[in-house]
Amino acid sequence: MKLYKYDTHVHTREGSACADFSGREQARLYKKLGYDGIIITDHFYNGNTAVSRRLSWEQWVDGFMKGYEEALKEGKEIGLSVFFGWEESIKGMDFLIYGLGKEWLLANRDILYMDLHTHYQKIKECGGYVVHAHPYRNRRLLADLKPVPELADAIEIMNGGNKEALFNQLAAEYAVKWEKPVTGGSDAHHKRDRHGGILVEAPLLTIQDYIAVVEKKRVEEIIPFTIK
Repeated sequence: MKLYKYDTHVHTREGSACADFSGREQARLYKKLGYDGIIITDHFYNGNTAVSRRLSWEQWVDGFMKGYEEALKEGKEIGLSVFFGWEESIKGMDFLIYGLGKEWLLANRDILYMDLHTHYQKIKECGGYVVHAHPYRNRRLLADLKPVPELADAIEIMNGGNKEALFNQLAAEYAVKWEKPVTGGSDAHHKRDRHGGILVEAPLLTIQDYIAVVEKKRVEEIIPFTIK
């Protein structure tokens, strides 16, 4: 049976200050690696964004979207699906937001000032999906993380940016404890990064397709990383 491969957590230098690979370069690399698609998830306004916060909100959103838009253009030329999301940092935690787009961002600048609970409610009311990204990257015990299962729809249990296997293991245990759907992604910023993601039975045609396979627990496999 053919399985389709997607990376759900990819950064570009246009949107993320810590990345050195452009949207077009990411698309070409993933095509070369045999992927069927990627989701661009650059760091948002309250994270390590590459876009100046001195710009107006409209200008900032335009700049923020460039990595995704360039990857999308390249993807259409080479046959790689490219979808949009973002990585938001709130109270020391990171969340991947899927299912909302540019027009929504332009109309909802107020999310910058919301607390965790209000932010989650707003995303959900508008049809978005929230994944808790690499919850244990800087923690070594389950007790180190204050449980917030009510603020995430799924847990990222495999992340290529984690430097120790323990971090992914703890994330998986967290998902089991709170009975959450799971996903995984590379958290790719550079060409040299390890590349992983998910395998699914059918091609993803929209970001809603991705949300559905995660929510319905139809991810066939989360690609593991070899970590010492």
